[in-house]
Amino acid sequence: MIRCLCLALLLAACGPALPPATLPPLTRVAATAGITAVPATLAPTVTAVDSGWAAVAPGLERRELRVPVADWPLGERLVVFRVEPTAFTWRVLYTPGFPSFISAWDSRARLIFNGGFFDENDAALGLLVADGRVFGQSYEGFGGMLAVNTLGAVSLRSLSAKPYTPSEALAQAVQCFPMLVAPGGAVFDREDGQRARRTVLGADADGRLLLIVAPDGGFTLASLAAWLRASDLGLQLALNLDGGGSTGYFAGPGDQIDSLTPVPVVVALYDR
Repeated sequence: MIRCLCLALLLAACGPALPPATLPPLTRVAATAGITAVPATLAPTVTAVDSGWAAVAPGLERRELRVPVADWPLGERLVVFRVEPTAFTWRVLYTPGFPSFISAWDSRARLIFNGGFFDENDAALGLLVADGRVFGQSYEGFGGMLAVNTLGAVSLRSLSAKPYTPSEALAQAVQCFPMLVAPGGAVFDREDGQRARRTVLGADADGRLLLIVAPDGGFTLASLAAWLRASDLGLQLALNLDGGGSTGYFAGPGDQIDSLTPVPVVVALYDR
């Protein structure tokens, strides 16, 4: 699993609230190995760019930004999709042991993006529910969850604020960590200096979900959390999904950032 977080990073990043014994055993090498900042004297000045929101389909908007990042002279590109959850059918697609690149999952979907962490055997970590089938065990006391209940209601939540209970009637679910913006607005601030490609799922005050993809590797988790909180996206919650080589999305042949490595779990949105 080529990704942005190795075990040492996870232990450091999750902080005292996450006892080491509860952390999933991530063992693969971080995807950012070897990435170094370009000296400021050799790098161009980053000019902030913002495309503004553009409608892609009913209930789906797209925005692209280029933003400065401290000590990262090239800045970071951000692709953001803002989704009205009720406009789409949400599914978690999972093929344990048989991963695929993001672009190869399902061309019929309106939007596909990578899910949570997985181990060296390409099995998802944390709780995962795919079309009613339950896999794994829930994180306890940390992380967050995207969930779709059996009535089709979609939600994003902090597992610290609202723990998972086995009695929940879920049709789809994927968990990951850490929460970058927690309920009440607290941000993840455990700076470790590790930059990587990032995938984030957020929720705003109007109940819309936002997929945020940062593919250039400029953000640390802490710097991304700070940017998200200060941005005009209006996020009430933001959950880090698997990053590094797993980061990617597919919104049609003309709009995609493919993952650098195959992944065994994705979230897919289909037109109703």
